[in-house]
Amino acid sequence: MAEGPRQFTSRLRFQLASAARDSAAKAAKSKTIANSLEVVKLPSGEFVVESPFYWAVYYHDGRGAIRARPGHKLVYFRNPDDDPRIGGAARNYPKKRSDIRRLTKAQFYRFLRDPNSGMIVRDSVGPSKGDPFFTRGLRNFPARAGRAVVVEVSKFITETLGDEILKAHVKVRFRI
Repeated sequence: MAEGPRQFTSRLRFQLASAARDSAAKAAKSKTIANSLEVVKLPSGEFVVESPFYWAVYYHDGRGAIRARPGHKLVYFRNPDDDPRIGGAARNYPKKRSDIRRLTKAQFYRFLRDPNSGMIVRDSVGPSKGDPFFTRGLRNFPARAGRAVVVEVSKFITETLGDEILKAHVKVRFRI
């Protein structure tokens, strides 16, 4: 049974969102971000492209300077593979702020004593430029979107009209 217009438009919106996701993922310098992008259907029926990582927006847009809370320090590692909070080479990055893990006191002092640990301790850090991968990626979006539209419309016409399409000569042109 052929699908109706609602199913068609939903499928088309999903394909367009997928094309946007693919464009953004190709433009992202971070493999973690690129691999995390997913198309999500909202209750309204809209499709959005998002990353589950709370910090993806900071990666994309950049961030201002950060200062440690009184009595605390900012701690990071030169090489993320050495950071036990993200599982070392497993790179289990936190998705929600509540997922952020702190070093234990014993870990902190052990790394502090080891000059080769790669741990960096600061009271504050300056701003960081972002990587606007969505902006870069969407420059290629019109070509991807056009292909997705042509494929989905052709599929819809063939499924809806079946053999009738063979009896007519149809020229379809899309302008995006």
